[in-house]
Amino acid sequence: MIRDSASLRSRLAIVLLAAILTLLYFNVPGPVRDGAERAAYDALVSASPIVAEEERVVIVDIDERSLAQFGAWPWPRKTVARLVDELVSRHRVGLLGLDIVFPLRRDGDRVLRAALDHPRVVMSQTLDFSTVSDNQVGELAGLVAVDGRRLAPQAGGYVANDAGVLPPGGAVGHISPVIDDDGHIRRIYPVACVAGSCSMTLALRMYAQLTLPGQGAPRVAFTGSGTWLHVDLRDDAPLELPLDSQRALLVPYRVAPGGFPVLSAGDVLDRSRELPWLENSIVLVGSSALGIGDRVATPLAKLTPGVEVHAQLLTALLDRSFILSLPGTAPAFMALAAVILLSYLAWPGRGRSLMLGWPLLALAGSTLPLAWLLLGRGVLLPLTPLPLMVLAIAAMTMLQQNLALSARVRRLGSQFSQFLPASLVGRLLRDARIGPETERHTMTVLIVDVRGFTASSEGKTPEQIADFAQKCFEVLSAEVARYQGTIEKYTGDGLMALWGVPTADDALTSKPSDAPMHVLPADPMLLVGADPGHARYAARAVSAAVAMQRAVDGLAGWFADHGYGQLKLSTGLNTGPMSVGVFGGQTHLAWSAQGQAFNVASRIESLTRDVGENLLMGESTALLLAPDAVCKVGEFSVKGVSAPVSVYALRKTIE
Repeated sequence: MIRDSASLRSRLAIVLLAAILTLLYFNVPGPVRDGAERAAYDALVSASPIVAEEERVVIVDIDERSLAQFGAWPWPRKTVARLVDELVSRHRVGLLGLDIVFPLRRDGDRVLRAALDHPRVVMSQTLDFSTVSDNQVGELAGLVAVDGRRLAPQAGGYVANDAGVLPPGGAVGHISPVIDDDGHIRRIYPVACVAGSCSMTLALRMYAQLTLPGQGAPRVAFTGSGTWLHVDLRDDAPLELPLDSQRALLVPYRVAPGGFPVLSAGDVLDRSRELPWLENSIVLVGSSALGIGDRVATPLAKLTPGVEVHAQLLTALLDRSFILSLPGTAPAFMALAAVILLSYLAWPGRGRSLMLGWPLLALAGSTLPLAWLLLGRGVLLPLTPLPLMVLAIAAMTMLQQNLALSARVRRLGSQFSQFLPASLVGRLLRDARIGPETERHTMTVLIVDVRGFTASSEGKTPEQIADFAQKCFEVLSAEVARYQGTIEKYTGDGLMALWGVPTADDALTSKPSDAPMHVLPADPMLLVGADPGHARYAARAVSAAVAMQRAVDGLAGWFADHGYGQLKLSTGLNTGPMSVGVFGGQTHLAWSAQGQAFNVASRIESLTRDVGENLLMGESTALLLAPDAVCKVGEFSVKGVSAPVSVYALRKTIE
């Protein structure tokens, strides 16, 4: 029941956090949310099916080669006029749009005006939508009648053509796209107004010129509270352009970069070139030359000639294929996600994660293909709300599961640390494996045996002996831990412990023990030929041995009540270099220490019975203690050591 309550609390926390993140998403600053939407839109556009080649619209490029042939821009009016004449009169193009504005009066304006005075030519003007602009240059032209003008986007200024180049009744469209905060062009105003006059975008004006040759600009109207632009083409079916909240039209980028036929303006001006394929084609004149600076960023490319934006929109108009945004679909997806979350709260058992994961992944996974398919059919599905929520829920679920797993690992590590040193447990949890490997360190080993254990166990059941051993081990191991030692192993009626194990140094400095020191380390200035840094470990080991004996003495009443005799400890200590680490074969591994100092400690412990002392130590340990704490017992021959071993005991005042 407790686990179920904790599980329910964690699930409620996930749902609550998901709801908070969802609300935060819809209330984050516009640039942050818009940036996510734009990135998703650009990714969709880049991944959507595009036309590799579009032959109906040709771009005549005033490129670097043209500038090298005919001089730097701006060209003389007569050169531009000849370019227009070549395209309209000689090559008989079906329609010509100029992505060029002529705002200043220059020599040759009359010649250029005569060339532009043709029903198959559409000129350009720019509108300035910045909030502080009031720049008004040239003469506005190509005006259209707009129903619902109050809904139309309003510009603050404009740069139009000089009156000297404008033919009477000439067709003119604006070439000012909407530039988003990230510098990309994704939208354009199909109709915009400035100074009380309204004009179409260049592509729309060219399309109207194709369908209404010589009949002037069509009438347009904002409908559906400004969400649609109705374009009346008289005899032809009207255009219905879907608009966003700013009355802008998404540019359908459906022609791949380099998919439009591009002809150098220099080749058109070269009268020796025959270009029969230009006849009846739709031509846009613009520039890709870096010096002219008409390159923009689009969802398809970072540097695109500005004229291609108009070519993309013109192609969409020819196909009557636009992008309709569906902002109202987000709540439906959110409601579906909420249903899954509520099911997640109610779903019992271990299958909950699977129950949550599959529907959410399916929901998020289906959104992308669906959005991709719909965009190919002219419908923009908002992408970011649902996937972001799904990712948030998945991330929080993973976080909750990882936290639970981490807690289990910590509990497992805590349990392992009762069998292995903390450093080894840490490596096991970090690397997920351990193998035979050792390190050499100077350490003090303590070997303690419960004297009288076997005699006291006589006549007892195995369960009683186990309880007896457990009681002894609890007391002995508690003192090892209190004095910050590491148990190497338990023996039948005792244990072996080490001081100076790797990372023990950190334990002594970061977690100082409050255990009383029964002996003190030697003054480092008096240590000759010994490791002064290890003296504190030796002092702790000997203090732990004293504390063990006192703790066992304190259990005399318990031993008597349970029918055990008087117990004493036999303790041997020694200090020296040892190899410590993991030993064993493929089927079994154990953490242990090996070395001559370890073996000598075992022999010293055995001597306690012969000399009548409870605690003995080797000379290497005694030298690390304060001189007044120890006394020499003698030199003894021990098995496995050729030279006699000097053995010391604590002075009686300490024991």
